Amino acid sequence: MVLAFGASLNAWTTRRGELIGAHARVVQFDSEPAALAAHRLDAVAVLGDAGAAARALEAELERRAVQAGPRRWDLDADALRDPGWRIIDESSQGTVDPRALLIRLDAKMPAQRTLATDAGHFQGFPPMHLRVPDAQGFVMTQAFQSIGLGLATGIGAAVARPDRPAVAVVGDGGLMMSLGELDSAAAQLLALLVVVLDDGAYGAEVHHFGPMGESTALVEFGPRDFAGVARALGMPAQVVRSLDDLDAGPLDDWTREPAGPFVLDCKVDPRIRAEWLQEAFRGGA
Repeated sequence: MVLAFGASLNAWTTRRGELIGAHARVVQFDSEPAALAAHRLDAVAVLGDAGAAARALEAELERRAVQAGPRRWDLDADALRDPGWRIIDESSQGTVDPRALLIRLDAKMPAQRTLATDAGHFQGFPPMHLRVPDAQGFVMTQAFQSIGLGLATGIGAAVARPDRPAVAVVGDGGLMMSLGELDSAAAQLLALLVVVLDDGAYGAEVHHFGPMGESTALVEFGPRDFAGVARALGMPAQVVRSLDDLDAGPLDDWTREPAGPFVLDCKVDPRIRAEWLQEAFRGGA
């Protein structure tokens, strides 16, 4: 049985129903009549506030003396702490694997941080491999269905939470749409690390249309010198072409004392295709 409180259980959140299963009994609680059974016609619909419904359900279970069985956490806590994947570094000469890069960066950054991500081919990597201390520590722009907003969002996060450094992970295509915001970060001396994942293209289009046999020449534009742009605006920057570069430059000084913005210009391997995007394409995105 699946109890869904305020969740529509659409194709995206359930992987086209696979995460629920064909034989599961589904009960949906929602305060909006139109949302009930919008995607699961076989669901039992309960109209009402999610919190009130959950408390009423709990009270009824207690009245019937229903005893909860062992929780998965009690049975196999060590397995649940395991993230469930192993990353094999597939970096090629002169470029880095963005997954391995972010794992290494995660270990170097202060635990108290705010993470903001732009949209694009890379956008699944940061929430997979960069931890945040709480729900307020993660800010995503994909709700606007546009790339190019990640840097401005990171600036906003740095202003809103000056007590912790902000990390804005952006793609090269999105950053070129908002280059002027680098000057804003420099002028305000924000504690903001801008991580540019530069594959020299609009990667989502390359990985979507390329396998279809379509030309991707219009969306492949080659690498840009984002570190040079940042330095021209008066902020420190570093180019990363191998994981060892993270230990050989000024990044360690910044992580110890995040004063002002820092641009990490990472040249990532354009051959690496994001797993989440493959799944989205399989679903018809």
